[in-house]
Amino acid sequence: MDDPLILTVAGGMLLLGLGLFLLLRSRTSRRQTGRGGGQLQHTTSPIPPGLTLTPQPLLSEAEAAFFNLLRLAVQDQFLVFSQVPVWCLVAIHTQDRQARGAFLNQVALKRVDFALVHPGSLSVAKVIELRDAAPPSPQRQARDRLLDAVCGTADIELIRLDVQTAYTVPTLAARLGLEPEE
Repeated sequence: MDDPLILTVAGGMLLLGLGLFLLLRSRTSRRQTGRGGGQLQHTTSPIPPGLTLTPQPLLSEAEAAFFNLLRLAVQDQFLVFSQVPVWCLVAIHTQDRQARGAFLNQVALKRVDFALVHPGSLSVAKVIELRDAAPPSPQRQARDRLLDAVCGTADIELIRLDVQTAYTVPTLAARLGLEPEE
């Protein structure tokens, strides 16, 4: 084993093996750190301790059924979106930051049931609100007045439909003022 060529090859293989070992070890430790191990585990989360978050349904069963009927009624004339925040319906133009903030505070956390969006311009053309059979509460009446004002000012058609009514595709299309596609 005194041959210099054999010693050189053996030494090179030993260095190559050691290099591969160190490379694999560093990659493994980086993966573990990225998965919650090491230092990343101790960063503060924006979610408060003790708070559990789970997914919830976006629509009730009745709203989902109406959504599917609505998609059939509008066909390709509009894109259909559900549970759209009111502030997303309009562009706000003002130099008065206080007025903008006051308006955004008024519409914060308020949503419309459905928005019909023009597929070309991507602007909201119609808003659909589903009404319950029960008489509206004073809070609901105030919300309805706000929505009337927002849609009226932005020239967005607001359509209120009774959730209890059984619509067919043609009757819903007619109620929405849509021309049947041929």
